[in-house]
Amino acid sequence: MKKALLFTLAFVLLLLSGNAQAQTDGTLDTSFVVGTGFNSAPVTTVIQPDGKILLGGSFSNYNGIDRNRIIRLNQDGSVDTSFMIGTGFDSTVYTIDLQPDGKILVGGNFTSYNDIAKNRIVRLNTDGSLDTSFTTEDGFSTPGGMSFLLTIALQSDGKILVGGRFAKYNGTNQQNIARLNADGSADTSFYNGPRADFDVNVIALQTDGKILVGGSFTNYGGINRNYITRLNTNGTLDTSFNMGTGFGGSLSGSAVRSIALQTDGKILVGGYFTTYKGIAQNRIVRLNTTGNVDPSFIIGTGIANFYVETIALQPDGKILLGGGFTNYNGISQNRIVRLTSSGSIDASFNTGIGFDNPVSSISIQSDGKILVAGYFSKYKGLAQEQIARLNGTGALSVADVSKKAIVFYPNPINDVLNFSEEVSNIKITDSSGKVINEVSAKTKSVNVSNLVKGIYFVTATTNSGKMISNKIVKE
Repeated sequence: MKKALLFTLAFVLLLLSGNAQAQTDGTLDTSFVVGTGFNSAPVTTVIQPDGKILLGGSFSNYNGIDRNRIIRLNQDGSVDTSFMIGTGFDSTVYTIDLQPDGKILVGGNFTSYNDIAKNRIVRLNTDGSLDTSFTTEDGFSTPGGMSFLLTIALQSDGKILVGGRFAKYNGTNQQNIARLNADGSADTSFYNGPRADFDVNVIALQTDGKILVGGSFTNYGGINRNYITRLNTNGTLDTSFNMGTGFGGSLSGSAVRSIALQTDGKILVGGYFTTYKGIAQNRIVRLNTTGNVDPSFIIGTGIANFYVETIALQPDGKILLGGGFTNYNGISQNRIVRLTSSGSIDASFNTGIGFDNPVSSISIQSDGKILVAGYFSKYKGLAQEQIARLNGTGALSVADVSKKAIVFYPNPINDVLNFSEEVSNIKITDSSGKVINEVSAKTKSVNVSNLVKGIYFVTATTNSGKMISNKIVKE
């Protein structure tokens, strides 16, 4: 007890002294201890509102502990033993999405979970057990061929969009993209004609309900659509999205692998492509809401040598890219880079020699720290088996904690969120990182009555320019 009191006193004195140093962006977060890490790469990561981390992939072991294709970690990198998956999945998990109620949607090429037949999709309860209220019957399949799910996107009305490679769902024709009701049944209101002619890799939902779809397809609904398209809410083509000839490149070099939506509606797209509308555009581009290239996003030669797999947006507008590349605009950047909102390299993000192999997923925590997963075994020359957490903008040092005096109240909340001091640039995001609301004016309150029940993150800027974040619960 005496040691505990001494430690507490020392910590308080450290807070008051203000001598603690801020973390440098891009440095390895040594408080995240992964031990021997994974024996095979995680390809998808999700940060829960409580800070716990869900990962899926092809792995079967983490730090010497058996975990088949899915795992949940505590904030310090240790295994969360309350997440009980039994024997787990029999094959790769490619995508995970988190519902507002905490339930977990999982997709991949598996055919069983904990020895129970489940074809390519399941929903888990918060403790890892199967949610039996989510009825998928035969699941996804391709008679005589391979089928798998690569992406899941949850609509605000609870309906579930899925994409990948498949021909049927529960025996009915569903071509590489489908929409399910909250109970797992097929949504028959979603356009049931010809859809994507090949793999759907990514689905992103706009705030107006329209659906951005990227992948390896070249045709949608019988109409030429090279690797990207936008759908209306009922699944029909949105003809106002002017993508022209779309993306191009050699061989698989045209595929779209990632789409991220900015708060202003602009669309970041990454992948293997080397052209857009016939003009050179190497692996990364930003489009306006109309589908035209945003000329204010200047990437120079872009990423000339390999693909962009994942895009993550920081609350301050900076952009993280991960993939297989080793340079950006002619400058060495190994598998990860952070850009300013204008497309230039953010020199304050110091990754050194970076990762030794491709990055598959990047997720940003509410404290600004950056979780990275992939096929790498080293970061900056240090052993880091397929997972790492980096310090980033917004990560609180001890000195930051001592200055965080602004209070968010009430919490839980019904209608109006108040701040104890005036703030600006308020962003409210859901558990997946999607921006739900944004206020740019200076204020001491924001109306949140339009939010559905659930957990959200609020990020705001103080009058001194400091970013603060907090988790709120909407009742």
